[in-house]
Amino acid sequence: MKHIGIMRKWSKQAGFTLTEVLLAVMIVGLISVALASLTRAAAREAGIGRSKIMLRNNLSLFVRTLRADMSQATRVDYLAGEAACNSSKGVALLQIAQNVDTDDNLILHNVTTDGASAVTQTAKYITYCFACGSDATNIVPSTATRGGKIYRVTRSSRYSAGDAACTMLNSSDLILDHVKYIPGSYYVPSFTADSFSRSWTNSLLSIKIITELNSTPVVNEVVEETFAMPMGY
Repeated sequence: MKHIGIMRKWSKQAGFTLTEVLLAVMIVGLISVALASLTRAAAREAGIGRSKIMLRNNLSLFVRTLRADMSQATRVDYLAGEAACNSSKGVALLQIAQNVDTDDNLILHNVTTDGASAVTQTAKYITYCFACGSDATNIVPSTATRGGKIYRVTRSSRYSAGDAACTMLNSSDLILDHVKYIPGSYYVPSFTADSFSRSWTNSLLSIKIITELNSTPVVNEVVEETFAMPMGY
């Protein structure tokens, strides 16, 4: 009988009160909410980081391609300065020529190296075209748009006007997307030179481009580069 009394006394003291249960549930709930918030914040930061890496890599590839084109250019035919936004077609930002002089004469015809057979060199005309986007939601300044694209169009014949190369653009020529267009004092994209005189043989080409995603928060990347322009512009 003594043992039974001890067991009854222990069983009455071993349980939790309703207040203790509710308090435990509340604490677990608060911890769960905090963990969920931290998980969402970490996922959001990770997404922003991946987006910025994507934009940075795309800009890096674009700059490397432009640098390679400029290193082989023998003439600059056209510079847009401030880009225009034309919804019906692309507009030219830059047009360069390779292996031709100012009179469109071939600089190199047949090239032989190390006893190998001659390789015929031909003229090449490269035009960078900009097609502006139409997304203007959640954007600063209010006159800007995002979603633009830059195409690299290569032809074997010269266009009389820079825009002529940009009337028909193919997806295979796309070299950069998510381009932001801003008119005004800080306009982008811009392709400008320190001088528009052909007497200058050491002019510099300066470019400014912003790529931006419509996200919360807004994710963007900016590139400003300067290239040495060839003789003939």
